[in-house]
Amino acid sequence: MSDDTEEKILGTTTVTQRWRISLIKAVREEFADDGMDVEEGDRLVYKLRDGEIVVEPA
Repeated sequence: MSDDTEEKILGTTTVTQRWRISLIKAVREEFADDGMDVEEGDRLVYKLRDGEIVVEPA
């Protein structure tokens, strides 16, 4: 990670049966703070950016 990159740990989640994960409350709140409300049924996109996996609303 470069010196100008900010990192904030929001929490952890567990991979369950059939490789499912939960979108934890702290992540949902971060989305909302950025004006991106995520609700049940919404789609997310996973991107590989600079060697990191990024999750964003689709």
